[in-house]
Amino acid sequence: MQRVALLGSGFIASVHMEAWKKIDGAEVCAFFEVHPDKALDFQKKHDVPHYDSFRNLLERENVDIVDICLPTFLHREYTEMAANAGKHVFCEKPIALTLDDALAMKDVCVRNGVYLMIGHVLRFWGEYVETKKLLDAGVCGKVRFVEAFRLSVTPVWSVGGWILDPRLSGGASLDLHIHDLDYVNWLLGEPEKVFAQGICSEKGSLDHITTQVQYKNGALAMVQGGWMMQGDFPFTCGFRVVGEKGVLEWTFRAGVNIEERGKANPVVLYREHETRREIQVQAQDPYRAELQYFLNCVERGTPPELGTADQAILALRVALAAQRSALEGSPVIL
Repeated sequence: MQRVALLGSGFIASVHMEAWKKIDGAEVCAFFEVHPDKALDFQKKHDVPHYDSFRNLLERENVDIVDICLPTFLHREYTEMAANAGKHVFCEKPIALTLDDALAMKDVCVRNGVYLMIGHVLRFWGEYVETKKLLDAGVCGKVRFVEAFRLSVTPVWSVGGWILDPRLSGGASLDLHIHDLDYVNWLLGEPEKVFAQGICSEKGSLDHITTQVQYKNGALAMVQGGWMMQGDFPFTCGFRVVGEKGVLEWTFRAGVNIEERGKANPVVLYREHETRREIQVQAQDPYRAELQYFLNCVERGTPPELGTADQAILALRVALAAQRSALEGSPVIL
């Protein structure tokens, strides 16, 4: 049985907690939270020991895995503490706010011989995974263009509004946009050039952005992301992949706070001289899938091949280049 320390008690920590409950071979033995009211609510709901000091938690609990669901600006600090204590680390995306912090996180885990996985959940999201498999099988031929998008209302769940402060979260152009930047990297390989344009919020955060990424294999991606939608606009995401022999398309609306993420819409394949084909993907919780995968890696002693530090660093590199491009008004060569 692998013992998990969960760091945080907010929205994504609650999603992870529910996922861990359904995973055999692991148990959340304690959680860390510095805000008393949040900690009390979380403890009442889940009946898990609470610590307001991560160091005390590590000293008093036998922990194998640390699951970091803290704000992005804290990722490096707590990854270093966990790795230096010899614990494997699963950390929510984005890996960090800066490349220096991201590289330090990778380095400390390597030096301590522990695994580091970043929660780029699209690599476990059914429709995204199925599309990757179909493209690898050649159903669309050589991929020439990918369009991906992710739109939501402004998040209001963060303590003190940290997620709306670009100094703490990177804004939507990092926190939200990075999902699809990582996905197009997964499909298309090594990015070469980035050009972006965006809109800033009243707080000066780049919270709606469209990024064009040119890849070394000649493919082009156009990625849009933002959380400036209004009213009860539902969380909306999707993609369109254009290949030499076919097109794959998927669009999904999942409720305001992705509470309907378990629903499944078909991926649609269009090929010349063929009737459109709807590909049904079995609904599953992608957060549970990614945590199960990491647990399997720990138990087998095999480093993760999905959500690796290098993949997360590349996604961060593209996201930061997009921010720079949007603010400067010119392309950025990677």
